[in-house]
Amino acid sequence: MTLEQRQQAFREMLMDREVSAFSTWEKELHKIVFDPRYLLLSGRERKLAYEGFIKARAEDERIEKRNKIKDNREAFKKLVESANLSSRATFSEFAQKYGKDAKFKAIEKMKERESLFNELKAANQTSKKEAEDMKERDPSRDRDKMASSESKPKKSKSDQIRDAFMEMLREGPCSISATSSWSKKKKYFSDDERYIAVGSSSLRETYFYEFTKDLEHEEKSTKERDYSPVREVDEKERKAQERKERERAALKERERQVARRQVDQNRELERERGVHAREEAQQHFLALLHDMVRDAEASWRKTKKQLREDGRWELASLLDSEQKEKMFNEHIEALSNKKKKSFRRMLDECEHITLTSTWRDIRKKIKHDSRFSKFSSDDKEREAEFSRYLK
Repeated sequence: MTLEQRQQAFREMLMDREVSAFSTWEKELHKIVFDPRYLLLSGRERKLAYEGFIKARAEDERIEKRNKIKDNREAFKKLVESANLSSRATFSEFAQKYGKDAKFKAIEKMKERESLFNELKAANQTSKKEAEDMKERDPSRDRDKMASSESKPKKSKSDQIRDAFMEMLREGPCSISATSSWSKKKKYFSDDERYIAVGSSSLRETYFYEFTKDLEHEEKSTKERDYSPVREVDEKERKAQERKERERAALKERERQVARRQVDQNRELERERGVHAREEAQQHFLALLHDMVRDAEASWRKTKKQLREDGRWELASLLDSEQKEKMFNEHIEALSNKKKKSFRRMLDECEHITLTSTWRDIRKKIKHDSRFSKFSSDDKEREAEFSRYLK
């Protein structure tokens, strides 16, 4: 396979394994380390491919997230509209009736659901009130108002305002040349009444550049009057000398850059060798964790003794104790998150849960599900997670 084909296969692996563009290489490594496509690239090539992937994927994920939020809010809006709520309807009543609907659950937080519900309810009531007001309004009175407003004469002072603005530029507190920039000069005039009189910022900029254009014509006319053949020859010699000096300086700078690049390349090669060795050590240690540690409640102090007895512990000798403990904690966190998702999926599937449900009642319904016991051995922790689920 060519390098391009191997890079493409590596990117496809990242997509298949749902690697997040907003995470880090270390946290996502456990998702891909056992995939055969992971070994298609060297350590440095993997990092480069990963960085390119997250740059391209980050914007896609942001767009997908925005679109998903927008679609969920729109679906929730349609659900509220279809409910034909009365002016006295409360969110509690609405949630009790539609709490199991997928459109209701699409908005994750209960507070956001209630806030959106109140906004939509208020907007619907306002729309109804405006419609009623439109029906009651006298059409003939509106026509009279429109006729009187059209009959009023419009007075324009644009020419006077422009002339005053140009005069302000000539009298201004700062010097203006043909090459001046409006963005740098406008701060000197912002308090002048003639500046404020031009209500549009784009129109001020247009007037400014008309003014600099006039200055350019004046400078050009002055140069034509002051033209001298002798002065032109001196100017050419001066420019030729400056060009030679720039060329010599550029050559020296190029030589320095080449020398620095050579040093940087040698340093990068040594660094890459060390990084590759550490990555291999991390891969061996991750494999050891995946095989030996499957309990989310395991502690590092007790587990470390068991891990030392495995031969792969020595393969990770480049990692110090703090790095190993950090990777262990991340592994435990991943196991906990997995069990938490499984527990919440079980609660989603339970048809008996409402906003007023208690843990005591629901526990009887779900205690025989394997996900109930796998989540935690502590019933208080299960109850706490259930409470967070209802919020």
